[in-house]
Amino acid sequence: MLDHSGPGRDPRSFTLPESGQLPATGDVWEPYRLLDRHGLRVEPVAVYFKDLLAADTPATTLRSYGNDLLRWWRFPWALDIE
Repeated sequence: MLDHSGPGRDPRSFTLPESGQLPATGDVWEPYRLLDRHGLRVEPVAVYFKDLLAADTPATTLRSYGNDLLRWWRFPWALDIE
């Protein structure tokens, strides 16, 4: 059961912040880069993207996966989990 008594922990009032970004780099070897809320590259995602590129995955797939990962990473960032 969820505990709604803590400050800022009521999921009904939680708003996911629009932090981080997935810019296109123009680099064929790193077409997209997932950046955290401080503008730093998210290294686990960078490694994952390199693995996908080694498997000849199109850049459009990296963009799609990157947007999904950006949405996922926003949750730990919103809760101050590094």
